[in-house]
Amino acid sequence: MIKLTTYCQKKEYEMKAVFYSQARNNLRDIINKVCDDFDEYIITTKDDKSAVLLSYEEYSSMKETMYLLSSKTNRDRLNEAIDEIENLKFMKKELD
Repeated sequence: MIKLTTYCQKKEYEMKAVFYSQARNNLRDIINKVCDDFDEYIITTKDDKSAVLLSYEEYSSMKETMYLLSSKTNRDRLNEAIDEIENLKFMKKELD
């Protein structure tokens, strides 16, 4: 198994890379790690085709994020909210 490090928006992520035969022989363990620990695996074939295995929960979260960011208006509003939080420009209110 090989560990790959990727960088995405100032964060470091590690993915495990395995060959198809290793993944096939250890599929249950790999699925458990993906679902329980949110590990991500790159599975590669002999002819250099690759696929990524991640949990359905993680996949759904990514799809939702892509949907929320697909509208320019929504994307701008979300980025504005993030800036406000990072710069402590928000008001704290008590809810009754």
